[in-house]
Amino acid sequence: NQTHHGVGTVTAIDNKSKKIELKHGPIKSIGWMGMNMFFNVEDAELLDEVEVGDTVDFDFIETRDKRYVVTDIEVQ
Repeated sequence: NQTHHGVGTVTAIDNKSKKIELKHGPIKSIGWMGMNMFFNVEDAELLDEVEVGDTVDFDFIETRDKRYVVTDIEVQ
């Protein structure tokens, strides 16, 4: 799976369903414009490292069933 990289702001965190909402800028590698969207996270512990309002660098993959899964996230 190709890993894509983005930069965005955390707008919501859902620990129960292991999801994070990010308002991200354009991501050329996947042809996206900037938008607000939910991503799944591979490892729930990643959510412990960020808070709503943080600006983050993140990596994600697109799964075969068209889910977008954050594999790494770091506060800028």
